[in-house]
Amino acid sequence: MSGLDWQAQATLHQRDDDGSEMQYNFSVVKKGPLGELVREVAGMDAEARARLVIDVPGGKSLNVGEILELAKVEGFE
Repeated sequence: MSGLDWQAQATLHQRDDDGSEMQYNFSVVKKGPLGELVREVAGMDAEARARLVIDVPGGKSLNVGEILELAKVEGFE
C-alpha cells in the first residue's frame, strides 16, 4: 500500500520542545530499518510516542499520526 522500503535506513527523532512539528529542537533517538522503527513507535503508549517523528529516505518526515496509520495498514500493530 505505502510503497515505502521497509528495509531502508530511517531515523527516529524526539522533539525537545513543547510546541510545533517544525524541524528544530529534535534529538536522534535511534537509526534503523523503517519497518523496525514504525513497529517500535506503534508499540509505545501515547505519552511515550507523542513527541516522535521518523525521517525516511527522500527527505520526508512521518509524524505520529502517519506512523500509526502505516502501522495499522501494514499490520505492525
